[in-house]
Amino acid sequence: MYHNKNITMKIKNSPIALTSLIFSVLMMSSCTADPETIIETVVVTETVTITTTIPTTTPTSRTVGTGGITYIDDAQAWTNDRIWIMNGKVVVRSGGSLTIEAGTIVKAQNGQGVEATALVIAAGASINAIGTEDSPIIFTDIEDSIDYGDGIISPNRKPTDTGKWGGIIILGNAVVGEDGGSDDIEGIAEGYAWTSYGGSDDADSSGSFSYVSIRHSGTQLAGGDEIQGLTLGGIGSGTTLNNIEVVGSNDDGIEIFGGAAQITNIVILNQRDDAIDLDEGFRGTLTNAVIVLRSNSDNPFEIDGTEDSTGTIGGSFTINDATVYANTAPESGKNFLGDWKSDATGFTNNIVFKNIDGLAIKGIDADTYNGVATAASPNNLNFSDFYFVSATSTLSEIFTNTAVTDYADWAQVVSEQVANTGADETVFSWTLWSALNN
Repeated sequence: MYHNKNITMKIKNSPIALTSLIFSVLMMSSCTADPETIIETVVVTETVTITTTIPTTTPTSRTVGTGGITYIDDAQAWTNDRIWIMNGKVVVRSGGSLTIEAGTIVKAQNGQGVEATALVIAAGASINAIGTEDSPIIFTDIEDSIDYGDGIISPNRKPTDTGKWGGIIILGNAVVGEDGGSDDIEGIAEGYAWTSYGGSDDADSSGSFSYVSIRHSGTQLAGGDEIQGLTLGGIGSGTTLNNIEVVGSNDDGIEIFGGAAQITNIVILNQRDDAIDLDEGFRGTLTNAVIVLRSNSDNPFEIDGTEDSTGTIGGSFTINDATVYANTAPESGKNFLGDWKSDATGFTNNIVFKNIDGLAIKGIDADTYNGVATAASPNNLNFSDFYFVSATSTLSEIFTNTAVTDYADWAQVVSEQVANTGADETVFSWTLWSALNN
């Protein structure tokens, strides 16, 4: 950005010859007996205009919001030439859009309770946060010292730091399994139109969210509610969701309420509650996930069925290709291996569990359990190809909290990971998890 400035300079004693004047003086002098020499100095001033450019410095940061609620109703862009600081609830309302350039760093102020900072994309609005493998977008907290020259690893934050800000919420108009087909998102606010989600359009689009790392989120809000690292409510299959990392969430890594979102390439690292939490009859697909539990994490998967009391709105999820790394020193009562409950319906397939000695599945709902299958089907809870890597655990110990007896049809204990099972971890080189382990 530049400003123009006009500078006027005066140049004296210009060598401009006044030939006609001198000639006249000489002619007059020749008519007298005693000629007198007359010397006259003429000063000519010439104005010269010079244009210069003076560069201005791009601000190193820009704050959006002053606490409370700040609305975005038009098209705005957050660029990668400064650090963006969110203060309070930043809400993109229906009709508005937010674009975030690849490589941008966004930091959140650390207000607590009702003052917690969060980014909300309301139903009917859109977000286009499209990072790249070389330039992912990073959301973190204000006390994280990471800057553009630091790469992917923070100079001061630990991957186990949690609860420093709220999180990211994206809402849409797809079908949700709730009475009336819509709901208000938990843990954010009440009495606002922008908290509502759900509808009838399973192909709805809320934009694109790709190559994004969300860190140290999940501070507790009023009433004991917490925001997940990433919350999706009523998101349709038209939304692009891939290459997403959540690090150090104080609650769930990703929680999904209904909808038909298609999500690929997910890393959940060190969440306190559940890594992937599905509710309200989610009917979409999650493919290729790495889940790394901390010592006090609850589950890699917590999955509930529809909450529509009339039974007319259902939904069957699909989870394919995941690797779960349990903690090597879990706290008592923590690090269960999954909980499929409350009439959950869907299909969980090709899951590898590591570091699981002494651990067990928390529960599998007997009402909807339907054994082994090859795909999701309505009203059924099915499984296929579970691999528990252990030298000491047995299937009976792993399934001791369930009523399942035919687990050998779809699960096995192995001494080492079988080739071509679980997640494809080669696609996660851009993540903090990968950088910390390589």
